[in-house]
Amino acid sequence: MAALSPLVDRDQERTELQQLAREPGPHLAILYGRRQVGKTYLLGRTWPDARVFYFLAADTPAELNRRDLLRELAAWSKRDLNPDDYPTWRTVFRIFVEMAVEAPLVVILDEFQYLLGGPDDAASQLVAVWDREAAGRPLTLVLCGSEVSAMEHLLAGGQPLYGRASWSARLHVFDYRDAARMLPWCSAREAALYYGIFGGTPRYLVAARPDATLTDNVVRTVLSPRGEIHLQLLSLIEQEKGIRTPREFRAVLAAIAAGRSELNDIAQEAALGGQPHVVRRILQILEDLEIVGRERNFAASAKAPYRYYLVDNAVAFWHRFVVPNRSRLSTGDAGEVWNNVVEPYLNDWMGNVFERMVAQAYTRFHRRWGVSGARSWASWVGQDRNGRDIQVDVVSRLDDGTMLTGEIKWSSQPRGFELHNDLTRDLDDLGRSGQAWAREAQRGHFLYVSAAGFSERFRDWAATQADVVLVTLDDLFVD
Repeated sequence: MAALSPLVDRDQERTELQQLAREPGPHLAILYGRRQVGKTYLLGRTWPDARVFYFLAADTPAELNRRDLLRELAAWSKRDLNPDDYPTWRTVFRIFVEMAVEAPLVVILDEFQYLLGGPDDAASQLVAVWDREAAGRPLTLVLCGSEVSAMEHLLAGGQPLYGRASWSARLHVFDYRDAARMLPWCSAREAALYYGIFGGTPRYLVAARPDATLTDNVVRTVLSPRGEIHLQLLSLIEQEKGIRTPREFRAVLAAIAAGRSELNDIAQEAALGGQPHVVRRILQILEDLEIVGRERNFAASAKAPYRYYLVDNAVAFWHRFVVPNRSRLSTGDAGEVWNNVVEPYLNDWMGNVFERMVAQAYTRFHRRWGVSGARSWASWVGQDRNGRDIQVDVVSRLDDGTMLTGEIKWSSQPRGFELHNDLTRDLDDLGRSGQAWAREAQRGHFLYVSAAGFSERFRDWAATQADVVLVTLDDLFVD
């Protein structure tokens, strides 16, 4: 058997798809997710020894896609397939059913969304063949697509394919730990920095060269106008089918990257102040694409405004450091932009990134840390009754009903008792200000995370406290 190429965080999907093809058919599978998350890579490494036909649809009329598919199928199968003899998608799907009689067959139709719509809609035509002619045939048909809304729509009630899929999955970008597995030569700190700049998109991470420094990789792939990640991020919004006003989407992203987090502030910064409904729609689309996220203070009312933030670190880095310096990058030295504009602010940049990393790590490692799973995970930003600004990095209700609060610091020096003293003071002031959760949190668990570790005295003290957990950057990267 041919060796399968290594996969990161996709083993479960591969195993399930392999099992699907081994069972009596037919089977319809639907795989979708944002561009560059590794859908095609996964499918190309799932059936190394099976009879597999793969077709990549293009953003062209369905008629041209049908003819291209038939030409490729003819070359693959060594059959004489004249496109004129197969004038509809229904006739094409019948070919797959007939070929499955000879031997088990896997058919992958990638970017399937381009085959939808019009009088010869591929999904509608497939149903007619699937229900009447495919029964008992060892055919596994995989519909794969990067337009998330269109692919999810296939599974919705009332749609032609509703109830017919044997398997479906959405692939997501990697979290910080799986991103690091694509960079095995990196230290924990380097892996965190890569994640803070490249994000969790596999296609971006694979662009990093192990024989180059972090600086060289970022300058070459992200900052340079000729870099592969630069070019992909440059047209990120235009790549999403159905977005008709890319300038407005880019303006909203830039506003969030500039620190605007609430709807009205984002609208004003994006020069869409009179159109909050437009901004709300844009934010919803970006949230569906997993580019933007939203959060509220812990225990906030359902009417409290959301705070929006950029989930995708690469998109955030792009709008924070690349977009404002496009002219310099186009006419000057990208290395100079790194030295003067990026590197001096990198530790500040990593503060929010590190907080997201810890949220991901808690899901993975909370048992190892000796605390219950999190029923909710949030922060709290505001003022006490005296007008003092307070930010609590972690406020969580745990599965066992207790509270967890904590501080997360992307620091260059070990931290000490000031973390615990400051947090307990903040909780006391918030409790006196009417925040009931803060009074309860004083009797709960405390989580302190420091990228540079902790002082010896603080570690010794914490070891005697059953409700205090200390976590370092290295702890986030254990296997």
